[in-house]
Amino acid sequence: QAASRHLSFAARFTPQYGDSFLEQLRVNMIDQWLIPMATPFINGMQDAFLSCNQMQIEDAYKFIAEHTRRAADIMKTQLKETSLVAKDVLDTSKLELRCSSADPNYGHLWFQCRSSPIDTAREVIVQAKTVMADSIIDYSYLYIAAMVRRAGVLMLIYHQAEKNTAPATNQSAQLKLPAQGLPRPNSHSWDLIVDKQLRLAPPLDDMLSASDAGSILFTTGCVRNNHNWDKSSLTEKRRILFGSDSLLS
Repeated sequence: QAASRHLSFAARFTPQYGDSFLEQLRVNMIDQWLIPMATPFINGMQDAFLSCNQMQIEDAYKFIAEHTRRAADIMKTQLKETSLVAKDVLDTSKLELRCSSADPNYGHLWFQCRSSPIDTAREVIVQAKTVMADSIIDYSYLYIAAMVRRAGVLMLIYHQAEKNTAPATNQSAQLKLPAQGLPRPNSHSWDLIVDKQLRLAPPLDDMLSASDAGSILFTTGCVRNNHNWDKSSLTEKRRILFGSDSLLS
């Protein structure tokens, strides 16, 4: 919800920036394809947590890491064995209409999904569906692991508010909740608390044993470029960043 809200704000005030629309496409794909896959892992983690006795915050982080790692491993196995989603069932008609009305013309991800400077907004969206769908499916295990980690952190926030977790031995790992209780979910105050707790928790890179779980994969919107960025020539980097803009070619 927060991601869609921020992207909608960005598209309204900077409509020329195409990446806002393409990142909304990514959110739609994650929402429709990956959240249903992550839900069983999250429910299983919450059931297991409720059956445990009171635990230290540090032990709770280890508990979350274990379930996060298990979800990633299971998804990686399923990814090798079968096709996870039907990529042709995503309806982008409303997004295409909004994007066509804005007629964006730049953005790193926009240039990667554009074949020609004269491509229409609808054509870029259609091409982006293939590029981004492949990336999301290939790294679906990382997205789902991140969802499980986040759900675990939210679980901790609620349980700390209810005093169901013991105080941390390391005070830097302890979240200080407002004296008046938790704010309304999806409010600005709530987002601040969640962001702070997510930063206190061990990062996803540390929770996963996979060598390719590095956050560098998501430095830009296009994973395939992040893999080879250091090996790319200056000309290739310019093409990646600025596309086929004749002024910068």
